[in-house]
Amino acid sequence: MCPTKSPNHFAAHLAQPPWENPAAVAMARHWVADPLRYESLFDAATTQCAIGEVSPVYLQAVDAARALHERCPGAKLVAILRDPAERAYAHFIGRRRDGIEPVATFEEKVGTELADPLPDDVAFGHYIGCGRYHHFLSPYLERFAPEQMLIVLYDDLAADPATVLRQVFGFLGVDSSFEPTPVERLNRSGEIRGRLRRTVWTSTVRARTALRPYLPARLRTAIGRPFVADVHKPPLDPMLRARIVAALDADLAALEQYLGRELSAWRRP
Repeated sequence: MCPTKSPNHFAAHLAQPPWENPAAVAMARHWVADPLRYESLFDAATTQCAIGEVSPVYLQAVDAARALHERCPGAKLVAILRDPAERAYAHFIGRRRDGIEPVATFEEKVGTELADPLPDDVAFGHYIGCGRYHHFLSPYLERFAPEQMLIVLYDDLAADPATVLRQVFGFLGVDSSFEPTPVERLNRSGEIRGRLRRTVWTSTVRARTALRPYLPARLRTAIGRPFVADVHKPPLDPMLRARIVAALDADLAALEQYLGRELSAWRRP
């Protein structure tokens, strides 16, 4: 959450992704690389005491913290962390659903990613590498004061959203008694039921990506709702989960030490 209209050059840093993964190429089209265009995202802001934006990519590159601190040293930052194995699997299923992941099975993807060391600098496009939360949080912890950062666990948010939202509102310095209106849950990951609907949705990914900048969010949601409203998410194979947890064991231990909290639910078989 940046209290001023200061541009962030992190998007520009990744504007030309070196990966050939179609998911990376598709995602790069949504990045804002022009500082003036980034500032324009906040044109509607007037007298609000807090304005901000959100992107999961900020926790996928070690250079992001430096760029943020240079441009907006007074920012307040909120990180929401999810069980890394479940997040990686949901991410894969979601990309398969949308037709931007060419690898057919999560097992194959896990095998490929774990065949090499997990990335240290940029984990974008890497399902398991993005789960090294402590590694990618560390540059923020070095640059921003403790009172500028709030780390929330997705498990807590899902179990008691009202309490967590009050905590976030208090952290941001806004009305903590405010109760937001319930909203529709969007972008659920899973396999689209029905072969015809699944084929139509996945085969139109290029057209949908190209048209995205020109269609209002409400219209995009209305178009996609018939396709993605009815999805089925097969359970994550326990053996694959165990491999992912083992690969992230050292990072999980460091995160537990920083939070002062055991993450036993994330380590479950």
